[in-house]
Amino acid sequence: GVKPGLHRENQLLNMLGNPHKKLKFVHIAGTNGKGSTASMTASILKKAGYKAGLFTSPFIYRFNERIQLDGSQIPDETVIELTAYVKQFADTMEDQPTEFEFVTAMAMEYYAREKADIVVLEVGMGGQLDATNVIDVPEVAVITNIGLDHTEVLGDTVEKIAENKAGIFKEGGHAVVYRGTPGVEKVYENICKERHISLKKADFDSIVLCSHSLEGQVFDCGSRKALTLPLLGHHQLHNAAVVLSIADTLIEIGYNITEENIREGMRTVSWPGRFDIVGRDPLFIIDGGHNPQCIEALVVNIRDY
Repeated sequence: GVKPGLHRENQLLNMLGNPHKKLKFVHIAGTNGKGSTASMTASILKKAGYKAGLFTSPFIYRFNERIQLDGSQIPDETVIELTAYVKQFADTMEDQPTEFEFVTAMAMEYYAREKADIVVLEVGMGGQLDATNVIDVPEVAVITNIGLDHTEVLGDTVEKIAENKAGIFKEGGHAVVYRGTPGVEKVYENICKERHISLKKADFDSIVLCSHSLEGQVFDCGSRKALTLPLLGHHQLHNAAVVLSIADTLIEIGYNITEENIREGMRTVSWPGRFDIVGRDPLFIIDGGHNPQCIEALVVNIRDY
């Protein structure tokens, strides 16, 4: 089940020797597009030569997808070994961790052991009280597209949901956000001002779609021309604009990422289950859309393609 709060995660990680304190993060919250944004970011970091972790949920085919390093899923034997290792600590806790809290602790331990240079960390739900929010100030905190989902926990307006998700913005850090309504953007601006955070809003105005087919899409974004993206749908261009802002922020704070790394990372990204073509004759597409915004995007895609 879901039990919001950070105390169980903090307690469990403390018993493991606080592996998360040895790691750097790009922390990604949002209603839709978190996974696509995370996978593109990790793909670029890998192309730049960083040992990049990718922590996402839920999984499509097998559990191991949730914990990846350098584009490879965590091996079965490591899952088994880590589960046994973390379980011995979890079993001593009076307030038992949820499954998500347990898996988050496993991932932190794995990335620390493997000495990951940076981990792209996807929030489970919300932001403020999500288990992943035990981390210190991330390199970049990101919020993707916001919509009404999990309203019984996160609030019944997009502004309340935005405020909850902006709980991942930490004092003195760097933030990148997907454009939203004026009310949502005001929430981000106010929180960033209060916490002395530099804020970048993704540049949607300069996105130009050059061409698209079932093989992928080619687009311009500002000064970057003819970028290739295998992920289909106009909403993915918006997610890509967020990723370009993340890359720019990482470059500004000292990461060695070239334009070629950005292009190659985008071109080679894979993210199954999102308008995913699994058969050609007949054409067979799988899409995991599960809230009104996702379904709207799916309808647009079917018309476009």
